[in-house]
Amino acid sequence: MTKGLPSEVIVIGAGVFGISTAIAIGKRYPETKVHVIDRYEPPVEDGTSVDTTRCLRVDYTNDIYYNLAKESMAIIEADPAIAPFFHKVGMSFVYDGNSDKWEDIWIKGLASSRHVNAENPSKTVLYNNNVEVFQRIHGKDHSPKTAEELGRETKWNKGYTNLSNGYIDAKKSMKAYYERAKTFSNIDFTFKEVDKIVYEEGTNKATGVAFKDQSLITSDLVVVAAGAWTSKLVDLYDLAKTSAIEVAWLKVTKEEEEQWKNMSITTNFSTGINLFPPYEGEIKTLRRSAGYKNSVEIPSPNPLAKDGSSIKISYPRTILSNPNDWIPEDAELALRENLKEIMPSLADRPFDRTKVCWLTQTPSANFIIDFHPELQNVVLATGGSAHAWKFVPVLGDKVVDMIIGQLDPVLKDLWSWEEKTRTTLDNGSAPRMTGEPQEISQVIRQRPADMI
Repeated sequence: MTKGLPSEVIVIGAGVFGISTAIAIGKRYPETKVHVIDRYEPPVEDGTSVDTTRCLRVDYTNDIYYNLAKESMAIIEADPAIAPFFHKVGMSFVYDGNSDKWEDIWIKGLASSRHVNAENPSKTVLYNNNVEVFQRIHGKDHSPKTAEELGRETKWNKGYTNLSNGYIDAKKSMKAYYERAKTFSNIDFTFKEVDKIVYEEGTNKATGVAFKDQSLITSDLVVVAAGAWTSKLVDLYDLAKTSAIEVAWLKVTKEEEEQWKNMSITTNFSTGINLFPPYEGEIKTLRRSAGYKNSVEIPSPNPLAKDGSSIKISYPRTILSNPNDWIPEDAELALRENLKEIMPSLADRPFDRTKVCWLTQTPSANFIIDFHPELQNVVLATGGSAHAWKFVPVLGDKVVDMIIGQLDPVLKDLWSWEEKTRTTLDNGSAPRMTGEPQEISQVIRQRPADMI
Protein backbone atom coordinates (compact mmCIF):
# COMPACT_ATOMS: atom_id res chain seq x y z
CA MET A 1 0.00 0.00 0.00
CA THR A 2 1.21 3.48 -0.88
CA LYS A 3 0.55 5.96 1.91
CA GLY A 4 -2.82 7.61 1.32
CA LEU A 5 -3.85 5.49 -1.65
CA PRO A 6 -4.21 1.76 -2.22
CA SER A 7 -1.77 -0.07 -4.46
CA GLU A 8 -4.27 -0.19 -7.35
CA VAL A 9 -6.97 2.28 -8.40
CA ILE A 10 -9.52 2.02 -11.19
CA VAL A 11 -10.68 5.24 -12.86
CA ILE A 12 -13.79 4.77 -14.99
CA GLY A 13 -13.83 7.50 -17.62
CA ALA A 14 -11.10 9.18 -19.66
CA GLY A 15 -12.66 12.61 -19.84
CA VAL A 16 -12.21 15.78 -17.79
CA PHE A 17 -12.39 14.22 -14.32
CA GLY A 18 -10.85 10.87 -15.26
CA ILE A 19 -7.74 12.00 -17.15
CA SER A 20 -7.07 14.75 -14.63
CA THR A 21 -7.35 12.31 -11.72
CA ALA A 22 -5.11 9.74 -13.41
CA ILE A 23 -2.40 12.34 -14.06
CA ALA A 24 -2.60 13.58 -10.47
CA ILE A 25 -2.13 10.06 -9.10
CA GLY A 26 0.61 9.40 -11.66
CA LYS A 27 2.55 12.40 -10.39
CA ARG A 28 1.92 12.09 -6.67
CA TYR A 29 1.76 8.33 -6.13
CA PRO A 30 4.09 6.63 -8.65
CA GLU A 31 3.82 3.32 -6.81
CA THR A 32 0.03 3.19 -7.19
CA LYS A 33 -1.15 1.38 -10.32
CA VAL A 34 -3.90 3.34 -12.12
CA HIS A 35 -6.24 1.53 -14.52
CA VAL A 36 -8.10 4.08 -16.67
CA ILE A 37 -11.10 2.60 -18.47
CA ASP A 38 -13.32 4.05 -21.17
CA ARG A 39 -15.49 2.80 -24.00
CA TYR A 40 -13.15 4.39 -26.55
CA GLU A 41 -9.65 5.79 -26.76
CA PRO A 42 -9.46 9.54 -25.96
CA PRO A 43 -10.52 11.91 -27.25
CA VAL A 44 -13.86 10.07 -26.93
CA GLU A 45 -16.00 11.45 -29.76
CA ASP A 46 -19.30 11.50 -27.88
CA GLY A 47 -17.84 12.34 -24.48
CA THR A 48 -18.81 15.53 -22.70
CA SER A 49 -15.13 16.49 -22.59
CA VAL A 50 -14.67 16.58 -26.36
CA ASP A 51 -15.73 19.32 -28.74
CA THR A 52 -14.25 21.74 -31.23
CA THR A 53 -14.38 24.63 -28.79
CA ARG A 54 -14.96 25.10 -25.07
CA CYS A 55 -15.04 28.31 -23.02
CA LEU A 56 -12.24 29.22 -20.65
CA ARG A 57 -13.56 31.99 -18.44
CA VAL A 58 -13.13 33.45 -14.99
CA ASP A 59 -16.48 35.28 -14.80
CA TYR A 60 -18.03 33.47 -11.85
CA THR A 61 -20.52 34.69 -9.30
CA ASN A 62 -18.84 32.39 -6.77
CA ASP A 63 -15.36 33.44 -5.57
CA ILE A 64 -14.31 29.82 -5.11
CA TYR A 65 -14.83 29.00 -8.78
CA TYR A 66 -13.42 32.38 -9.81
CA ASN A 67 -10.15 31.65 -8.01
CA LEU A 68 -9.96 28.08 -9.32
CA ALA A 69 -10.70 29.24 -12.88
CA LYS A 70 -8.02 31.93 -12.66
CA GLU A 71 -5.50 29.36 -11.37
CA SER A 72 -6.46 26.85 -14.08
CA MET A 73 -6.21 29.37 -16.89
CA ALA A 74 -2.74 30.41 -15.74
CA ILE A 75 -1.63 26.77 -15.76
CA ILE A 76 -3.05 26.23 -19.26
CA GLU A 77 -1.34 29.35 -20.60
CA ALA A 78 1.99 28.18 -19.17
CA ASP A 79 1.64 24.61 -20.48
CA PRO A 80 3.51 24.24 -23.80
CA ALA A 81 1.48 21.15 -24.75
CA ILE A 82 -1.92 22.80 -24.14
CA ALA A 83 -1.41 26.55 -24.61
CA PRO A 84 -1.39 26.39 -28.45
CA PHE A 85 -5.02 25.23 -28.35
CA PHE A 86 -6.17 28.21 -26.23
CA HIS A 87 -7.37 31.25 -28.16
CA LYS A 88 -7.75 34.33 -25.95
CA VAL A 89 -10.36 36.10 -28.06
CA GLY A 90 -12.46 37.25 -25.10
CA MET A 91 -15.96 36.31 -24.07
CA SER A 92 -19.00 38.59 -24.28
CA PHE A 93 -21.89 38.22 -21.85
CA VAL A 94 -25.20 39.71 -22.96
CA TYR A 95 -28.78 39.85 -21.66
CA ASP A 96 -32.01 41.52 -22.66
CA GLY A 97 -31.71 44.39 -20.17
CA ASN A 98 -34.60 43.35 -17.95
CA SER A 99 -34.32 43.33 -14.16
CA ASP A 100 -34.34 39.63 -13.34
CA LYS A 101 -32.01 36.80 -12.32
CA TRP A 102 -30.06 37.10 -15.57
CA GLU A 103 -29.28 40.70 -14.77
CA ASP A 104 -28.09 39.65 -11.29
CA ILE A 105 -25.76 37.04 -12.80
CA TRP A 106 -24.55 39.53 -15.42
CA ILE A 107 -23.75 42.18 -12.80
CA LYS A 108 -21.78 39.72 -10.67
CA GLY A 109 -19.92 38.47 -13.74
CA LEU A 110 -19.02 42.03 -14.68
CA ALA A 111 -17.58 42.52 -11.19
CA SER A 112 -15.46 39.36 -11.65
CA SER A 113 -14.21 40.63 -15.00
CA ARG A 114 -13.22 43.97 -13.53
CA HIS A 115 -11.53 42.21 -10.64
CA VAL A 116 -9.38 39.93 -12.77
CA ASN A 117 -8.56 42.84 -15.10
CA ALA A 118 -7.86 45.36 -12.34
CA GLU A 119 -4.33 45.99 -13.64
CA ASN A 120 -5.58 46.41 -17.19
CA PRO A 121 -9.14 47.81 -17.07
CA SER A 122 -9.35 48.09 -20.85
CA LYS A 123 -9.75 44.32 -21.01
CA THR A 124 -13.31 44.75 -19.72
CA VAL A 125 -15.42 46.44 -22.41
CA LEU A 126 -18.99 47.54 -21.65
CA TYR A 127 -21.90 47.76 -24.14
CA ASN A 128 -24.95 49.81 -23.18
CA ASN A 129 -27.32 48.94 -26.02
CA ASN A 130 -27.97 46.42 -28.77
CA VAL A 131 -26.16 48.52 -31.38
CA GLU A 132 -22.92 48.37 -29.39
CA VAL A 133 -23.36 44.63 -28.79
CA PHE A 134 -23.92 44.03 -32.52
CA GLN A 135 -21.02 46.22 -33.61
CA ARG A 136 -18.64 44.35 -31.30
CA ILE A 137 -19.01 41.46 -33.75
CA HIS A 138 -19.68 43.15 -37.08
CA GLY A 139 -17.92 46.52 -36.89
CA LYS A 140 -18.99 50.16 -36.70
CA ASP A 141 -20.40 50.17 -40.24
CA HIS A 142 -23.12 47.64 -39.39
CA SER A 143 -26.37 48.04 -37.48
CA PRO A 144 -28.74 45.41 -36.03
CA LYS A 145 -32.30 44.87 -37.14
CA THR A 146 -34.90 46.92 -35.33
CA ALA A 147 -37.71 45.43 -33.24
CA GLU A 148 -40.06 46.25 -36.12
CA GLU A 149 -37.88 44.32 -38.58
CA LEU A 150 -37.61 41.37 -36.21
CA GLY A 151 -41.30 41.38 -35.35
CA ARG A 152 -40.47 41.19 -31.66
CA GLU A 153 -38.47 42.97 -28.97
CA THR A 154 -34.70 42.79 -29.27
CA LYS A 155 -32.93 40.47 -26.81
CA TRP A 156 -29.22 41.20 -27.29
CA ASN A 157 -29.39 44.56 -25.56
CA LYS A 158 -26.68 44.97 -22.94
CA GLY A 159 -23.31 43.32 -22.46
CA TYR A 160 -19.66 43.32 -21.65
CA THR A 161 -16.60 41.52 -22.98
CA ASN A 162 -13.86 40.09 -20.80
CA LEU A 163 -10.82 39.98 -23.07
CA SER A 164 -8.97 37.73 -20.61
CA ASN A 165 -11.29 34.86 -21.55
CA GLY A 166 -11.27 32.70 -24.64
CA TYR A 167 -11.92 29.26 -26.07
CA ILE A 168 -9.90 26.08 -26.27
CA ASP A 169 -9.94 23.23 -28.76
CA ALA A 170 -11.23 20.63 -26.33
CA LYS A 171 -10.66 17.65 -28.62
CA LYS A 172 -7.01 18.44 -29.34
CA SER A 173 -6.40 19.34 -25.70
CA MET A 174 -7.87 16.09 -24.39
CA LYS A 175 -5.68 14.22 -26.85
CA ALA A 176 -2.65 16.06 -25.42
CA TYR A 177 -3.67 15.27 -21.83
CA TYR A 178 -4.14 11.63 -22.82
CA GLU A 179 -0.67 11.52 -24.37
CA ARG A 180 0.69 13.00 -21.14
CA ALA A 181 -1.07 10.39 -19.03
CA LYS A 182 0.50 7.63 -21.14
CA THR A 183 3.99 8.83 -20.18
CA PHE A 184 3.46 7.66 -16.59
CA SER A 185 4.61 4.08 -16.11
CA ASN A 186 1.99 3.50 -13.41
CA ILE A 187 -0.98 4.40 -15.65
CA ASP A 188 -2.51 1.98 -18.13
CA PHE A 189 -5.60 2.22 -20.32
CA THR A 190 -8.33 -0.27 -21.23
CA PHE A 191 -10.86 0.60 -23.92
CA LYS A 192 -13.93 -1.53 -23.33
CA GLU A 193 -17.38 -0.78 -21.98
CA VAL A 194 -17.78 -1.39 -18.26
CA ASP A 195 -20.80 -3.54 -17.51
CA LYS A 196 -20.85 -2.99 -13.76
CA ILE A 197 -18.84 -2.42 -10.63
CA VAL A 198 -18.05 -5.70 -8.85
CA TYR A 199 -18.54 -6.08 -5.10
CA GLU A 200 -17.44 -8.60 -2.53
CA GLU A 201 -20.28 -11.11 -2.36
CA GLY A 202 -23.08 -10.06 -0.05
CA THR A 203 -21.51 -6.67 0.71
CA ASN A 204 -21.28 -3.12 -0.63
CA LYS A 205 -17.47 -3.29 -0.80
CA ALA A 206 -16.22 -2.67 -4.35
CA THR A 207 -13.45 -4.93 -5.59
CA GLY A 208 -13.19 -3.90 -9.26
CA VAL A 209 -15.17 -3.78 -12.48
CA ALA A 210 -16.62 -6.27 -14.93
CA PHE A 211 -16.79 -5.71 -18.68
CA LYS A 212 -19.42 -6.74 -21.19
CA ASP A 213 -17.22 -9.69 -22.19
CA GLN A 214 -17.21 -10.90 -18.54
CA SER A 215 -13.53 -10.08 -18.01
CA LEU A 216 -12.53 -8.31 -14.79
CA ILE A 217 -10.08 -5.77 -13.42
CA THR A 218 -9.71 -5.72 -9.66
CA SER A 219 -8.63 -2.91 -7.36
CA ASP A 220 -9.14 -1.56 -3.87
CA LEU A 221 -10.67 1.73 -5.04
CA VAL A 222 -12.99 2.60 -7.94
CA VAL A 223 -13.24 6.23 -9.05
CA VAL A 224 -16.36 6.75 -11.14
CA ALA A 225 -15.62 9.63 -13.49
CA ALA A 226 -17.94 8.50 -16.27
CA GLY A 227 -19.81 11.77 -16.78
CA ALA A 228 -23.22 11.26 -18.35
CA TRP A 229 -22.75 7.47 -18.12
CA THR A 230 -22.26 7.51 -14.32
CA SER A 231 -25.85 6.76 -13.33
CA LYS A 232 -25.69 3.33 -14.99
CA LEU A 233 -22.85 2.32 -12.66
CA VAL A 234 -24.02 3.81 -9.36
CA ASP A 235 -27.36 5.09 -8.12
CA LEU A 236 -27.18 8.88 -7.90
CA TYR A 237 -30.74 9.17 -6.55
CA ASP A 238 -31.43 12.09 -8.90
CA LEU A 239 -28.86 14.25 -7.11
CA ALA A 240 -27.14 14.51 -10.47
CA LYS A 241 -29.25 14.18 -13.59
CA THR A 242 -28.19 13.33 -17.12
CA SER A 243 -29.56 15.53 -19.88
CA ALA A 244 -28.43 16.92 -23.23
CA ILE A 245 -28.32 20.32 -24.85
CA GLU A 246 -28.34 21.12 -28.55
CA VAL A 247 -25.28 22.11 -30.59
CA ALA A 248 -24.96 23.02 -34.27
CA TRP A 249 -22.17 24.02 -36.65
CA LEU A 250 -22.36 26.25 -39.73
CA LYS A 251 -19.72 26.38 -42.44
CA VAL A 252 -18.27 29.85 -43.12
CA THR A 253 -16.22 31.19 -46.00
CA LYS A 254 -12.65 32.50 -45.84
CA GLU A 255 -14.08 35.99 -46.30
CA GLU A 256 -16.42 35.52 -43.35
CA GLU A 257 -13.60 34.19 -41.21
CA GLU A 258 -11.67 37.36 -41.97
CA GLN A 259 -14.76 39.51 -41.33
CA TRP A 260 -15.33 37.99 -37.90
CA LYS A 261 -11.73 37.27 -36.93
CA ASN A 262 -11.92 39.60 -33.91
CA MET A 263 -15.20 38.17 -32.64
CA SER A 264 -15.36 37.02 -29.04
CA ILE A 265 -17.40 34.09 -27.78
CA THR A 266 -20.83 35.67 -27.37
CA THR A 267 -23.37 34.29 -24.92
CA ASN A 268 -26.85 35.53 -24.09
CA PHE A 269 -28.01 34.73 -20.56
CA SER A 270 -31.64 35.60 -21.35
CA THR A 271 -32.00 33.32 -24.39
CA GLY A 272 -29.43 30.66 -23.46
CA ILE A 273 -27.57 30.99 -26.77
CA ASN A 274 -23.79 30.68 -27.15
CA LEU A 275 -21.94 31.66 -30.33
CA PHE A 276 -18.29 30.87 -30.96
CA PRO A 277 -15.98 32.75 -33.33
CA PRO A 278 -15.01 31.13 -36.64
CA TYR A 279 -12.64 28.22 -36.07
CA GLU A 280 -11.31 25.92 -38.77
CA GLY A 281 -13.93 27.04 -41.26
CA GLU A 282 -17.03 26.87 -39.08
CA ILE A 283 -19.01 28.62 -36.37
CA LYS A 284 -20.48 26.69 -33.46
CA THR A 285 -23.69 27.69 -31.75
CA LEU A 286 -25.52 26.05 -28.85
CA ARG A 287 -28.39 26.65 -26.47
CA ARG A 288 -28.25 26.09 -22.72
CA SER A 289 -31.82 24.82 -22.79
CA ALA A 290 -33.68 22.70 -20.28
CA GLY A 291 -32.58 20.02 -22.68
CA TYR A 292 -33.46 16.42 -23.39
CA LYS A 293 -33.46 13.11 -21.56
CA ASN A 294 -33.40 9.51 -22.71
CA SER A 295 -35.33 7.55 -20.10
CA VAL A 296 -34.49 3.88 -19.63
CA GLU A 297 -35.08 1.35 -16.89
CA ILE A 298 -32.04 -0.63 -15.74
CA PRO A 299 -31.32 -3.18 -13.01
CA SER A 300 -30.41 -1.40 -9.79
CA PRO A 301 -26.61 -0.98 -9.57
CA ASN A 302 -26.82 -1.14 -5.77
CA PRO A 303 -25.11 -4.42 -4.74
CA LEU A 304 -27.50 -4.88 -1.82
CA ALA A 305 -30.68 -4.23 -3.81
CA LYS A 306 -33.31 -6.93 -3.93
CA ASP A 307 -33.14 -9.26 -6.90
CA GLY A 308 -35.12 -7.89 -9.80
CA SER A 309 -35.20 -4.33 -8.53
CA SER A 310 -34.66 -1.56 -11.06
CA ILE A 311 -34.19 2.18 -11.35
CA LYS A 312 -35.09 4.70 -14.04
CA ILE A 313 -32.30 6.86 -15.43
CA SER A 314 -31.55 9.08 -18.39
CA TYR A 315 -28.89 7.45 -20.55
CA PRO A 316 -26.94 9.10 -23.39
CA ARG A 317 -28.17 8.68 -26.94
CA THR A 318 -25.20 10.00 -28.88
CA ILE A 319 -23.72 10.63 -32.32
CA LEU A 320 -21.95 7.29 -32.03
CA SER A 321 -24.96 5.19 -31.04
CA ASN A 322 -27.35 7.13 -33.34
CA PRO A 323 -25.22 8.84 -36.01
CA ASN A 324 -28.15 10.13 -38.07
CA ASP A 325 -29.84 12.00 -35.22
CA TRP A 326 -30.54 15.69 -35.89
CA ILE A 327 -31.45 18.25 -33.22
CA PRO A 328 -35.16 18.76 -32.50
CA GLU A 329 -37.17 21.35 -34.38
CA ASP A 330 -37.71 23.62 -31.35
CA ALA A 331 -33.95 23.75 -30.82
CA GLU A 332 -33.24 24.69 -34.43
CA LEU A 333 -35.92 27.36 -34.40
CA ALA A 334 -34.52 28.91 -31.21
CA LEU A 335 -30.99 28.96 -32.60
CA ARG A 336 -32.11 30.53 -35.87
CA GLU A 337 -34.30 33.12 -34.16
CA ASN A 338 -31.26 34.32 -32.21
CA LEU A 339 -29.02 34.23 -35.28
CA LYS A 340 -31.57 36.42 -37.07
CA GLU A 341 -30.82 39.14 -34.52
CA ILE A 342 -27.12 38.75 -33.76
CA MET A 343 -25.68 36.99 -36.89
CA PRO A 344 -28.36 37.66 -39.54
CA SER A 345 -26.34 36.39 -42.52
CA LEU A 346 -26.26 32.92 -40.92
CA ALA A 347 -29.91 32.73 -39.85
CA ASP A 348 -31.08 30.72 -42.86
CA ARG A 349 -27.86 28.88 -43.65
CA PRO A 350 -28.14 25.07 -43.42
CA PHE A 351 -26.37 23.51 -40.48
CA ASP A 352 -23.35 21.46 -41.48
CA ARG A 353 -23.89 19.06 -38.57
CA THR A 354 -25.63 18.96 -35.21
CA LYS A 355 -25.58 16.94 -32.02
CA VAL A 356 -26.96 16.83 -28.53
CA CYS A 357 -24.22 17.09 -25.91
CA TRP A 358 -24.81 14.97 -22.81
CA LEU A 359 -24.14 16.44 -19.39
CA THR A 360 -24.46 15.37 -15.78
CA GLN A 361 -25.89 18.29 -13.85
CA THR A 362 -26.42 18.82 -10.14
CA PRO A 363 -29.13 21.09 -8.68
CA SER A 364 -26.56 23.63 -7.48
CA ALA A 365 -24.14 23.25 -10.45
CA ASN A 366 -21.49 22.23 -7.90
CA PHE A 367 -19.53 19.09 -8.75
CA ILE A 368 -19.66 15.81 -6.82
CA ILE A 369 -16.23 14.79 -5.58
CA ASP A 370 -16.93 12.46 -2.69
CA PHE A 371 -17.21 8.87 -1.55
CA HIS A 372 -20.56 7.33 -2.42
CA PRO A 373 -22.39 7.28 0.94
CA GLU A 374 -23.82 3.77 0.46
CA LEU A 375 -20.82 2.03 -1.09
CA GLN A 376 -17.35 1.17 0.15
CA ASN A 377 -14.28 1.96 -1.97
CA VAL A 378 -16.32 3.93 -4.53
CA VAL A 379 -15.45 7.57 -5.24
CA LEU A 380 -17.60 9.86 -7.37
CA ALA A 381 -15.96 12.48 -9.56
CA THR A 382 -18.82 13.78 -11.67
CA GLY A 383 -21.57 16.39 -11.93
CA GLY A 384 -19.57 18.70 -14.19
CA SER A 385 -22.77 20.70 -14.84
CA ALA A 386 -21.46 22.14 -18.13
CA HIS A 387 -18.59 24.10 -16.59
CA ALA A 388 -15.94 21.60 -15.45
CA TRP A 389 -13.70 21.55 -18.53
CA LYS A 390 -11.75 24.69 -17.64
CA PHE A 391 -10.62 23.06 -14.36
CA VAL A 392 -8.79 20.11 -15.95
CA PRO A 393 -5.40 21.32 -14.61
CA VAL A 394 -6.57 21.24 -10.98
CA LEU A 395 -9.53 18.84 -10.72
CA GLY A 396 -7.48 15.65 -10.43
CA ASP A 397 -5.48 16.99 -7.51
CA LYS A 398 -8.72 17.94 -5.76
CA VAL A 399 -10.04 14.39 -6.25
CA VAL A 400 -6.86 12.93 -4.78
CA ASP A 401 -6.93 15.42 -1.91
CA MET A 402 -10.48 14.33 -1.11
CA ILE A 403 -9.55 10.64 -1.15
CA ILE A 404 -6.64 11.11 1.26
CA GLY A 405 -8.57 13.49 3.52
CA GLN A 406 -6.68 16.66 2.64
CA LEU A 407 -9.23 18.58 0.57
CA ASP A 408 -9.86 22.13 1.72
CA PRO A 409 -12.95 22.01 4.02
CA VAL A 410 -14.81 24.62 1.95
CA LEU A 411 -14.31 22.61 -1.26
CA LYS A 412 -15.06 19.36 0.55
CA ASP A 413 -18.46 20.70 1.57
CA LEU A 414 -19.16 22.37 -1.78
CA TRP A 415 -18.51 19.16 -3.71
CA SER A 416 -19.96 16.74 -1.18
CA TRP A 417 -22.83 14.35 -1.77
CA GLU A 418 -24.59 15.88 1.22
CA GLU A 419 -24.51 19.38 -0.34
CA LYS A 420 -26.63 18.07 -3.21
CA THR A 421 -29.29 16.89 -0.77
CA ARG A 422 -29.74 20.32 0.81
CA THR A 423 -29.08 22.73 -2.08
CA THR A 424 -31.71 22.94 -4.78
CA LEU A 425 -30.98 26.39 -6.27
CA ASP A 426 -28.51 26.88 -9.10
CA ASN A 427 -25.63 28.99 -7.82
CA GLY A 428 -25.24 30.75 -11.15
CA SER A 429 -21.86 29.20 -11.95
CA ALA A 430 -23.15 27.75 -15.21
CA PRO A 431 -26.37 29.60 -16.04
CA ARG A 432 -28.97 27.40 -17.71
CA MET A 433 -32.60 27.78 -18.71
CA THR A 434 -35.30 26.48 -16.41
CA GLY A 435 -37.79 23.75 -17.23
CA GLU A 436 -37.97 19.99 -17.52
CA PRO A 437 -36.00 18.09 -20.16
CA GLN A 438 -38.02 16.71 -23.07
CA GLU A 439 -37.98 13.00 -23.86
CA ILE A 440 -35.55 12.87 -26.76
CA SER A 441 -37.18 9.94 -28.54
CA GLN A 442 -40.31 12.06 -28.98
CA VAL A 443 -38.61 15.09 -30.53
CA ILE A 444 -35.35 13.99 -32.17
CA ARG A 445 -35.24 14.21 -35.95
CA GLN A 446 -33.21 12.39 -38.57
CA ARG A 447 -30.40 13.97 -40.55
CA PRO A 448 -31.76 15.50 -43.79
CA ALA A 449 -31.67 12.93 -46.58
CA ASP A 450 -29.40 15.04 -48.79
CA MET A 451 -26.76 15.08 -46.02
CA ILE A 452 -26.59 11.33 -45.34
